[in-house]
Amino acid sequence: MKKPRTSAGRTTAKIDQQSQILDRLFDYFSKPKGEKPSSDSDIDVSFYRSALNKLPVNHHNNEYNGVNIIMLLQAQVDHATKVPIYSTFKQATDLLEQHKDQLPPKSDIFDPSKPLKGITLDAQVIKYLETYKKDGKAISKSIFEKKTEGMSFTEMREKGYQKRKGLKPYRVFPIEKIKKLLPQSFIEEREYFAQQEELENKVMSPEMEDLAFVEKVQVIIDAMGVPVIEKNQDRAFYSPKDDCITIPPRKKFISDKAYYAIILHELSHSTGHPSRLDRKLSNPFNSIGYATEELIAETSTMFLCLDEEGLQTFNSHAKYLEGWASNFKDKKKALLSICKQARSAQEYISHKVLKHKLDLSIAPVYKVPDKLDFELKLEDKHADGLGEYIIKSAKNFTSLIPLKNQKIIGYNEIKGGIDVFTPDKKVSLTGSASSLVRKELDNLKLLQSIILDVSDDNDDEEKPTKNKLKSSRLSM
Repeated sequence: MKKPRTSAGRTTAKIDQQSQILDRLFDYFSKPKGEKPSSDSDIDVSFYRSALNKLPVNHHNNEYNGVNIIMLLQAQVDHATKVPIYSTFKQATDLLEQHKDQLPPKSDIFDPSKPLKGITLDAQVIKYLETYKKDGKAISKSIFEKKTEGMSFTEMREKGYQKRKGLKPYRVFPIEKIKKLLPQSFIEEREYFAQQEELENKVMSPEMEDLAFVEKVQVIIDAMGVPVIEKNQDRAFYSPKDDCITIPPRKKFISDKAYYAIILHELSHSTGHPSRLDRKLSNPFNSIGYATEELIAETSTMFLCLDEEGLQTFNSHAKYLEGWASNFKDKKKALLSICKQARSAQEYISHKVLKHKLDLSIAPVYKVPDKLDFELKLEDKHADGLGEYIIKSAKNFTSLIPLKNQKIIGYNEIKGGIDVFTPDKKVSLTGSASSLVRKELDNLKLLQSIILDVSDDNDDEEKPTKNKLKSSRLSM
């Protein structure tokens, strides 16, 4: 006969559970699972793997909190999960019971009375527990708060009031394991399934990958409205005082993605501004406070990449998180707060992006002006040459990046520069970038006019010949 577990035994077991959870959390931050070794020279971004990289959701299609996101990201890689939707055993059992008439008939490999036989609960999440007691007896949170309002911790203890917080783990499994058994209505209500199927067949060229990534990040930058200033220096940073991001010129980065990835990280820092989420940002370098903010910003960036469709997490996350996580080897509990604050930062940015997209959806439809100050119509070979010139020049002029792989139709003069038009967008250029593009387009237009003149001359030469032939035939 088993001996009943004592109160001290239960407490020890809870402490052991929490320690295991914190150890797993620290292990993820120290060596994030699924990340390839990062290069010192570039930020590698992979697109369209068959596994859907999105924020994990539960059986009811609600997103998990910060700590559980980390734990499920790890589980997704460990078990090669493609669709990050998770369910408890009971939730899945109840769902299948409600639709048991749609289950396959009994066979050697399937029993409708035990549809989940063989399913393993191979992922773990946690929920926060709070208990409130008066003289050892449980009371509700509302009564506890009402009775202890204004009391110090010592006074509460002396009067028999007790509040405890804890973490309780429970097991879940990716519901894709039983996709063939799920009712169609359940699948249709969860867009992750459709997105993953699309992902399986999606193919994109490296050039289009770059363009798609840049366009998505540019939307985030526009939505946040935090100025990005280029300066010829060797570090990027966010200034709370000026509320702006300073970054080295594009030419100091090996790729557009590397450049924009750093901006995403600095944008996550900007959520800590007093006018936003009000985190303490003025911490001495290498202090715990500084390390905390760096982990918040990088984890938030990782969550943001998961939340925004088409943005994948960077291999550099692994290296960056590992470096700062070492400060928390003996303070693992602080990682719970870091996850929570990172989630808040990501949600703040995501809400800004959503509002910005709604504003764009009701804005006037883009249209190339009927009259352009400069209009360009090029043969394909000359258009290709212009495209190569833009790609090369964009390494030195960031404002040219949106024009990569675009067909330029012409431009209109604006104060201090030009508005360049393509079939899909308008790109405003000022300063040296506008002068550069203007000069190249002028050269091409001159080439274009020479080609047209030569073509007209050839036509004129052919006409008399035709007339002579005609008159010869008449005389005969």
